[in-house]
Amino acid sequence: MNFETILFALFGGIFLALLVYIVLLKMQPSAAKRLFSGPVQATPTEKVRREIISIQLSQKIKDILGFTKDPLKAKELKQKLTQAGHYGERAMTMFVVCKVAAPILLPLLTIPFLWNLKVSTVIKPILIYAPIALGFYLPNLVLRHQIQARQKKLNEGLPDALDLLVVCVEAGLGLNAAMKRVADDFKVGNPVLSQEFQLANFEILAGLDREQALRNLAERTGVEDLASLCAILIQADRFGTSIATALRVQSETMRTNRRQKLEEKAAQTPVKLIFPLLLFIFPALMVVILGPAIVQVMENLIKK
Repeated sequence: MNFETILFALFGGIFLALLVYIVLLKMQPSAAKRLFSGPVQATPTEKVRREIISIQLSQKIKDILGFTKDPLKAKELKQKLTQAGHYGERAMTMFVVCKVAAPILLPLLTIPFLWNLKVSTVIKPILIYAPIALGFYLPNLVLRHQIQARQKKLNEGLPDALDLLVVCVEAGLGLNAAMKRVADDFKVGNPVLSQEFQLANFEILAGLDREQALRNLAERTGVEDLASLCAILIQADRFGTSIATALRVQSETMRTNRRQKLEEKAAQTPVKLIFPLLLFIFPALMVVILGPAIVQVMENLIKK
């Protein structure tokens, strides 16, 4: 490591140490308060003050990123966080903090190693600025991965949950009791789906209209099949039709759609196998089949 790398790492460490010291200093009460309060922890007033400071800090960060000027952008981000399973009020604040901190911390960790790479002067600036761009987009990538993983879990457990709903409703249970039964039975097998049905049931028990609770369920998940199920239940509840019949029709429709999707993927399999066959399997077969013949031909040519 040369002198420039050591100097850069030293200044980076000093900057991080000062940042941590300032944060800890802001979190601690003053000396007079510690003297008169004794071993008692922070008072409610102190907790409120800290909460106000954190809210003001997050508000400033949101102003810098443009969330306050564009309410639609903030609403879209909140919906994505909800679809990823982050329901807390501080979810957006934590995401914004990560969005700001990642482009700062990631270059501080990687630049000392990238600085010593023996590459051309044209590529080195690209490698140095790449961690900044990666740190800026990394929270979005992680959030997208969490949304996709959560939606995959919901899609996997939805057919069995729909069958259980049909059985429960046809046995005489109401829709709320059937949703509670599904939430209780899927706690181990599919906790994500169980949590969503449990939240919808809690909203209904808290006094929210069933139609609005089902709409919230569809918005929280972002799954097409679950949104279609909620729409069918809302329509059946609004027009007074049989919920059991609607659930059975939806179950048959969902299974038909899944079967068609699987058949479509199965039909695409031969086309997708062409390139692996041409690149990896056929060359090996050609070597195994024609290799001995080529060796014999070469030996005969050499003998002659």
